[in-house]
Amino acid sequence: MSISERKSREKEYRIKQIKDSAATLFYKKGFVATTIEDISELAEISKGTVYLYFKSKDDLYYSLVEPSLDKLSKNLIKIAGMKKISPKIRIKKAIDATYDFYVKDPDAYHLISRYDASVFSKLLSRDKLDHLKHLMRSNLDQLEIIVSDGIKQGYFHKHNSKMTAIIFWNTFMGIIQFQENRLEEGKTDYRRSTINGAMEIILMGISKR
Repeated sequence: MSISERKSREKEYRIKQIKDSAATLFYKKGFVATTIEDISELAEISKGTVYLYFKSKDDLYYSLVEPSLDKLSKNLIKIAGMKKISPKIRIKKAIDATYDFYVKDPDAYHLISRYDASVFSKLLSRDKLDHLKHLMRSNLDQLEIIVSDGIKQGYFHKHNSKMTAIIFWNTFMGIIQFQENRLEEGKTDYRRSTINGAMEIILMGISKR
């Protein structure tokens, strides 16, 4: 291994070490209560090393959340645009994509689920805050588009499509939180099956056929 390759790996390791520590503390203590000193202490590195890779705490938070949220947003936009597929199938695909996002990057999911507009509007830079809000709003918009298509095509009863999308989204998040609080090591994990069951119930309630 060359010197440049070794340095690159060391850099990647440090960044992961910092991000993992930050994610743990943001989740346990909250964004506001967590300091760079806390992060450096948990990561067992100097505060200066943290600042070597991240300009600020909000820069660190953004690096944890934005890439995964952006990927989810693109997936949901793609699914919403599958006009040849029935709205019911597209909703299930959108929920599956969101669950995959949760499983593959639980740190980002948990940080997003705890997003507090009143707090982050004061702490994040305007451009970062606007971008995160745009991505989160877009995700809800894609569900609304699918529901609206279902109404127009006669699959769903006439409902407020935005309200219906919010119900889908909040049901998903509520089940994740409820089941996580009751997970026991070695016991059956009901998260996926409960989500699937809940989505079927909602779809039955809004479907005409």
